[in-house]
Amino acid sequence: MQKKYVKILYSSPIGILSLVADDHYLYGIWVQEQKHFERGLGDETIEEVVSHPILDPVIACLDDYFKGKPQDLSNLLLAPIGTNFEKRVWDYLQGIPYGQTVTYGQIAQDLQVASAQAIGGAVGRNPWSILVPCHRVLGAGKRLTGYAAGVEKKAWLLEHEGVDFKDRNNRRRSTC
Repeated sequence: MQKKYVKILYSSPIGILSLVADDHYLYGIWVQEQKHFERGLGDETIEEVVSHPILDPVIACLDDYFKGKPQDLSNLLLAPIGTNFEKRVWDYLQGIPYGQTVTYGQIAQDLQVASAQAIGGAVGRNPWSILVPCHRVLGAGKRLTGYAAGVEKKAWLLEHEGVDFKDRNNRRRSTC
């Protein structure tokens, strides 16, 4: 039997977001056409809807985020997907507060993983853009590095949160 999903397209300052859920869990928030777009859903049935009990609270959180308000993410039911390693990294990402950043190396150290590159791979496959804040992860020296939706979108999100960082040309980007 084919699993059924619903999707709402959400217009945001960084582009159209595809919010996907089933009747129990949020499966992902992707910027359209990003890497790993709707990863793992394959040829499953995805019906576009205008409202859904799992997605409506997600929309409220995104609205608050883009207005610069705090979000309560504790009631969002994220799908139990990913490898055990990815889940460890994604759990860590959820603890990074709004307006703060960490480096891939710091996550590797905190999780006692030898490779910051392995951390980067798991961060890049995070299916819940913005709500599981992979955009708050920077390279060494607070340098802007890859983002599945593109580094210009990552820069926008960090500037929106008031974060100082260095762009790819090693120039300091400050919101002050």
